[in-house]
Amino acid sequence: MFTNIESRKMKKRPHVAIVSSALPRKCGIATFSADVSRGVSHLLGREATSFIAVNDNETYEYSPKVVFQIEQDRLEDYLEAATSINESSVDVVALQHEYGLYGGDEGSYIVEFLSRLKKPVVTTLHTILEKPTPDQYKSLVEVIAFSKAVVVMNQLAINILTDVYDVPVGKVRLIPHGVTDMFYIDPLFFQHKLNLRNRFVVLTFGFISRNKGIEVVLEALPSVAAAHPEVLYIVLGITHPVVKKHDGEEYRENLEKMVTELGLTQNVQFVNEFVDDDTMNLYLGAADLVILPYHSETQITSGVLSQAIGKGKAVIATPYLHARDALADGKGRLVNFKDPAGMAEAICELIEHPDERLALAGQAFIAGQQAGWDKVSHQYVRLLEEVVEKSISGHVKQGRVFTLPDINMDYLKNLTDDAGMIQHTLYGIHDFTHFYSSDDAGRAMVAFTQYFNLFQDASALQMVDKYMAFVIHARREDGWFFNYMNYQKDFPSQEISQDTFGRCLWGLGAATRVVQNRSPGFLARSIVEESIPMVEQLTYTRAQAYAANGLSAYLILHDDYEPARKGLKHIADSLLERYHQTADGTWNWFENFLSYDNARLAQALLLGYQHLRNPAYLQAGLESLDFLIDVQYQDGCFDLIGNDGWYFKGGKKSLYCQQPVDAGALTETCILAMTLTGDEKYLEMAYAAFQWYLGRNRQGVSLYNSLTGACADGLGPDGPSSNLGAESTLSFIIALVSLYRWELVGRFNGTGRMEVLKKLD
Repeated sequence: MFTNIESRKMKKRPHVAIVSSALPRKCGIATFSADVSRGVSHLLGREATSFIAVNDNETYEYSPKVVFQIEQDRLEDYLEAATSINESSVDVVALQHEYGLYGGDEGSYIVEFLSRLKKPVVTTLHTILEKPTPDQYKSLVEVIAFSKAVVVMNQLAINILTDVYDVPVGKVRLIPHGVTDMFYIDPLFFQHKLNLRNRFVVLTFGFISRNKGIEVVLEALPSVAAAHPEVLYIVLGITHPVVKKHDGEEYRENLEKMVTELGLTQNVQFVNEFVDDDTMNLYLGAADLVILPYHSETQITSGVLSQAIGKGKAVIATPYLHARDALADGKGRLVNFKDPAGMAEAICELIEHPDERLALAGQAFIAGQQAGWDKVSHQYVRLLEEVVEKSISGHVKQGRVFTLPDINMDYLKNLTDDAGMIQHTLYGIHDFTHFYSSDDAGRAMVAFTQYFNLFQDASALQMVDKYMAFVIHARREDGWFFNYMNYQKDFPSQEISQDTFGRCLWGLGAATRVVQNRSPGFLARSIVEESIPMVEQLTYTRAQAYAANGLSAYLILHDDYEPARKGLKHIADSLLERYHQTADGTWNWFENFLSYDNARLAQALLLGYQHLRNPAYLQAGLESLDFLIDVQYQDGCFDLIGNDGWYFKGGKKSLYCQQPVDAGALTETCILAMTLTGDEKYLEMAYAAFQWYLGRNRQGVSLYNSLTGACADGLGPDGPSSNLGAESTLSFIIALVSLYRWELVGRFNGTGRMEVLKKLD
């Protein structure tokens, strides 16, 4: 607990909680975090930083700066740590992110921690994968979504974040890996201290593991030593603790065996010591040449490489990501992976051409001067203070974000069989007395395509294909869609539903956004285009609104397709006419009643403005949304209109049963309003609407089960419904994904409010 941190009012200089491994744990992230803490404390004051230390099931004698400990695989510790930070005087959290540091699938426990945190977060990313697994991708995207800014250490990392993870540049800050500030000192000084006179010292240092590629250098050394017997290759560092726990010292012992077999005992020295600052400065100072023969091409950040450059060392490295970036333009030598002959040639070249070696060292030293810890610490402090200042002034409120749970698609997948999605359940158990529904298939296409667009999980595409097959099977020859299908995959006698048509068009339009380069994408596009002429036959407002969502999704990639633009204009004009016929200044709505999925009507007009830029759509959309909020937002929460009587103009608003689709529609529409106007009140209302699912409602009960991913179908006088159906869970997931998307991208691409107000004038 934060018992040693007294409560205090927010001060100009922030108190920073660093979440990371911590010294004396032998870990590169722990060393980096200690350097950050030291630099920030130097600038902000001795008590400016504290640590939440992540353990690896070992016991450590931490300094008093460690005020809370998290056991890596204990989820409860992460939740307790978040609570402690929330209740403390901490102003901002500096998270160090590395996949292997935290528990859960690909470090997912840290997402649980962030989801409960009320303080703003700045995250330093130590690993960014170009080709992540779905779990790795999802975990990193969630961490970034919960962070107010993310720090990377080179330009290449920014390119990967923007190209692979779709992170806006405005959320990313480039702060190089810090290096010790020092004057250049000739290696002979340190070689004398180590009694290495008359030796040409080649160094590899850091934690030892198979990924380091040290055996490649050993294979290269016989020919080097034959020509230059003075060469001494020093391998400095202990075996990586995780490697040692699983494999012991097997790799080191194999290397030592290679040295003997290759006759290199006079040319190789193993120094089995943890590389603290003093040890590193001594041996790195003595090095004439540093070699980093790593096997992993994906390594985006290398503290070892940063330190070598900072000390002004000529470097030979394999072309892993960080080395390709840092050693570009002749700043070092790159040798192919697992290429002993190429390595030997590069070493000999730099031994035999000292002027060239010294030129590389000079370029490295100049580059390293920009990454001294003094400069780096100033950049971290400026960023941390900026985030805190925005939080104080109201521009960034972490309290909005802490209510976002992890996105769990398991329940929706469990509701889906080979035919389609089960409509209803009893306490989560499939209820086979009801049929399948095209309504749910359409909404499911929306949910899974939006999920794929955010997390790039290919398994979501398989689900989209299933729902698309259902919708296509349900399509009638006249262009309408059957809604209910029985377990024989037949369609019993039923009336045509305009709402079903709108929801199917919505799902198909969404599907064109994600699978446009696959055959299903062409199929979805063709059906959307064939269905557009029928839009003019829609007379029900909600059917029009669902169709507007589908056309809007289609236009994102096909903005110049005129029939879709005309279809959206027809819907927006129709809704606008209804609004002007009914709105009277006090009842600003499209009809004389409010029923279900109400916010979709305002959303349709806002989508019309987004694509067609008619200010009348925007004005009516915002007025109707404001009216809907005024009617339902009471005493700090949304009291949604119940379906037991609805709400007619001049009548009494029904209190039960409140429907999840209304909360979801409000969430999405408010985010859209925020995006179009920049007005913070809509973001507040978006989170308030979403929090209705989680207990911010008239009964104070949650309708969502985070363990199963299921959402109850309604809120009645006796609490949540026992039916945990498809419609409610889909509405929850679509709303949740939209909020994640906002936190990841939306708040960095919003339109300024004044620009919109000028258009309204």
